[in-house]
Amino acid sequence: MSVQAWFSNDELSIDPGASITLQLTVHNLGESTDSYTILPAGLTASWVAVSTPNLTLFGGSQEVVEITISPPALPTTAAGPSVVAIRVLPTSDVDETVVAELTVAIESFADTRLIALQPVVRGRRRASFEFMVENHGNTLASCRLHLVDPTRRVDGAFDPPAVGVAPGGSSLVRLRAKARGGRLRRTTRTLDFDVEAEQQDAAPASAAMALVQPPTVSGTTVGRIAAVLVLIGAVVAAWFGVVRPEIRDAAQGQVDERIAELTPTDTEVPTTTTPSDEQATGDVDTTDDVGATTTTGVPTFIRLAVAPPLTETDDQSTSVEAEFDMTDVRVENPFNDGGQATLLVNGEPRFVWSLDNVRGQLFEPRITPIRLEAGDNITFSVRCDEIGDPSQSTCTNAVNIGGLTIEP
Repeated sequence: MSVQAWFSNDELSIDPGASITLQLTVHNLGESTDSYTILPAGLTASWVAVSTPNLTLFGGSQEVVEITISPPALPTTAAGPSVVAIRVLPTSDVDETVVAELTVAIESFADTRLIALQPVVRGRRRASFEFMVENHGNTLASCRLHLVDPTRRVDGAFDPPAVGVAPGGSSLVRLRAKARGGRLRRTTRTLDFDVEAEQQDAAPASAAMALVQPPTVSGTTVGRIAAVLVLIGAVVAAWFGVVRPEIRDAAQGQVDERIAELTPTDTEVPTTTTPSDEQATGDVDTTDDVGATTTTGVPTFIRLAVAPPLTETDDQSTSVEAEFDMTDVRVENPFNDGGQATLLVNGEPRFVWSLDNVRGQLFEPRITPIRLEAGDNITFSVRCDEIGDPSQSTCTNAVNIGGLTIEP
């Protein structure tokens, strides 16, 4: 052997994408001068660069040559031990070629990338996205997928939710995204979000995507709806402001006219009116068409009025002096108070009214008279639940009773 070559290092490690410079010593063992060609060899030859590829040495001399190792950051650069070989060829005798070897530990690295096939998709509420998970590292990439949206306006499900990709490989993943809220939109809404692939001991990879939602309600439709609402409001205002009061006033007028026909003009509180002997001409003799006499009496009017405070009950009573046929009852509630009114005869309720149903005056004519005996007591009682007129301190109610006093 006329030449000898060796590295100054025994073992070392290096990260893909980095470079390291080693020293190779070449020794001429012969007695004569010789020239040498220094070349990388083996599977790692593409990573290795020789600073002095041609070298001439005197007999017995040696020289150091710098060898630079630069493993590329590619999926094909396998992690683990690799052998770096340098061949030294003497020009005088090729058969005297020697090879210097060194074991280099290649470190693993992660390089996962997300490639969106459809970064922007249009949809009203839902949309499907597709993207590739690519592994550009030199180890298996085990990734769990997440949707990242700080505004919480987009949610979704991945198919599959996790992937394992070999070095240099790729995997297709589908995302079914769903928008939250914003069902009524006058303009286009763009929801931006990120898809993230998380793996252990490595930085997560992400890709930006967007869901574009078209408007659901056009400006023309909004204008038409507003016009319809304005029209409905005008109709309701006209009903409560004009039509309903007119109908109420007309009905009240008809009732007042009927009551005026049956009610004397001069009243007292309480008052029982019985004509004197000089007014005998006021006697009523009611007969049917064939002349049969049914009831004879003097028209009599009784008025009882009360003013109970709020949440309290007030009553007023009177007694009839002779037999009395009650034929008509009219309840007055001029201020639309709330509560309950009761007309009692000798303590027994004969009529009970809810004041909520009595607006102004309530006329209840009696076709069949109610006969009261002399000395019977008539009581009008009102429980005040609500005062209709804020300017009043009490409820204000009265009952007007019409009928015939039967003379003995």
